[in-house]
Amino acid sequence: MTIRYDAIVVGTGPAGAVAAEALGRAGRRTLLIEREHLPRVKTCGGGVTWKAAQALGVDLTPLAERTIGTVELHWRLKASATMPGREPLVHMFRRSRFDAWLVERALATGQVELKDGLAVKAVEADARGVTVRTAQGAFEADYLVGADGAAGPVARSLGLMQERHLLPAIEQDIVVDAKVMDRWHDRMALDIGTLHGSYGWVFPKEDHLNIGVGCFSTRSQPAKQLKDYGKRHLAYQLPGPMRVLRTVGFVLPLRPVGAPIQRGRALLAGDAAGLVEAFTGEGIHWALRSGQIAAQAIVDHQAQGARGELAYERRIDTALMPTLVDARRWAHIYLWCPRACYALPVRSPRFWGAVAKIVRGERDYTDVRRRLGALGRVADWLPVEMG
Repeated sequence: MTIRYDAIVVGTGPAGAVAAEALGRAGRRTLLIEREHLPRVKTCGGGVTWKAAQALGVDLTPLAERTIGTVELHWRLKASATMPGREPLVHMFRRSRFDAWLVERALATGQVELKDGLAVKAVEADARGVTVRTAQGAFEADYLVGADGAAGPVARSLGLMQERHLLPAIEQDIVVDAKVMDRWHDRMALDIGTLHGSYGWVFPKEDHLNIGVGCFSTRSQPAKQLKDYGKRHLAYQLPGPMRVLRTVGFVLPLRPVGAPIQRGRALLAGDAAGLVEAFTGEGIHWALRSGQIAAQAIVDHQAQGARGELAYERRIDTALMPTLVDARRWAHIYLWCPRACYALPVRSPRFWGAVAKIVRGERDYTDVRRRLGALGRVADWLPVEMG
């Protein structure tokens, strides 16, 4: 006999785990499926901002591996400036730990069942619900949340998010000696301007560094050019002995404005829905918020007797997309005027303070546009598609 769940959530990243927790807290019987065995190793910058902590309603300081307040800002792997922070900018986590903690919160509701090490083969959705097919058979539910990342099978099975904008990146987990780790105990580094639309980063974890390079532009840099930049960036930031744990190439997906992220009772959240902030590359906050919105939309729809609109996509368009679209507009300033994006924060503490508030999430891009008045309205003319 097939067990039917209230909801199935595919993927145990922030979007999936938070959606499962919210559904469990609402008393909905939920199946959480993950293709990897948990805790899974995931190479990731792992920066969790103040606004992400606010979304969770938890003080993450005691849980964080590092809390970063200082940024080393570099220009084309040459000039550099140290940008101090009055308040923490970001908490650093290994995703294996952070995601496992989120899953534990979901399981603690008593309503969530976990099946890890189980790959989803296909998903079918109709007006009555969803069927998820796996090597262990089929599972049925009234609703589905696809939170299985940019390359997951849920969106592909549903025919959604096929025309995404993909921003390329390469990252590595690097082990260095204790003296080098001490230097990074409360700071991170960003390099800008080396390639058109490029950026490089160094993010410290408890016992290693995450270092990588990426590009805002969807006009793809030749793969060799980005790889060469990655090698130069690594040598510049870490000239001494090191051990590479792993190297990963990936893409940051951006949802085209108006692109469907819902089919019937099947919803996409997090990276699967292309909900990534283009200007900073930050996705964890948007994953958390979209998972929460997905769960609430499901609970509300069930409370209405499963009649009327399942308002997930409309709620995402109202609550998240305006800020994400404005972030793309502001990202074009970096694409067109990279030197100014280095010089202004270096020369103006007030400007850097405003940038820090955006990174923390105390202000968003829409708020900045309002504060700039007539000048801010110029942003309305900037493109919303990355190019």
